[in-house]
Amino acid sequence: MKLLTQLSAGILMCLAISNASANEAYNQSDTKLHTFGVQVGGAGLDYKGDDTDGDGVAQSYLYYNYQFMPNFALEVGLLAGEEIEDWDCFKDVNDDWECFNDDDDRFDLLADDFEFSAVVFAVKASLPISQRNSLYAKVGGQFYDYELAFNRRKIADESGTGLILEAGWNYRWDFGLGLNAGLQYNHMGDAELHSFNVGVSYQF
Repeated sequence: MKLLTQLSAGILMCLAISNASANEAYNQSDTKLHTFGVQVGGAGLDYKGDDTDGDGVAQSYLYYNYQFMPNFALEVGLLAGEEIEDWDCFKDVNDDWECFNDDDDRFDLLADDFEFSAVVFAVKASLPISQRNSLYAKVGGQFYDYELAFNRRKIADESGTGLILEAGWNYRWDFGLGLNAGLQYNHMGDAELHSFNVGVSYQF
């Protein structure tokens, strides 16, 4: 998370320095203001500070951006994901539960399923580095809900507000189609997700 925070802060600082001159040249009638996009990715789950499951969470994100000033946009999106790896849980000789999956040795969590969803509101900043390439960073809040279950019984059901950070690279063609790749961090109460995502978007 520290690297992601530093990268986001660096992009935002560069934009703050250059944005005054960009405002003078900004003409909304000549600028594409709207962007729709979708991202998919794989995430690692930390629960109550423990790395419980490597990269076993698949997530998708549908979003809309409105560019309200040069290099800055408001974003609203829907984020959802679930566990995709098989977990095996059993009681040991001390009558304590232990869980394993194919990629991790063990973790002390009485759960074999994880699902989450969130509504995201964020500010997104873009730093052009060439005609088609740019770096981006976003910071925002989310209204989340997630469930942990064991043998289809809920053992944790939490909802609330949390933090979302993302930083990455974007490539966009003149006709509006774009591709991106980035790192994302979600803080949802006792759960944290660290993910790598790729996406496609259309700007008009």
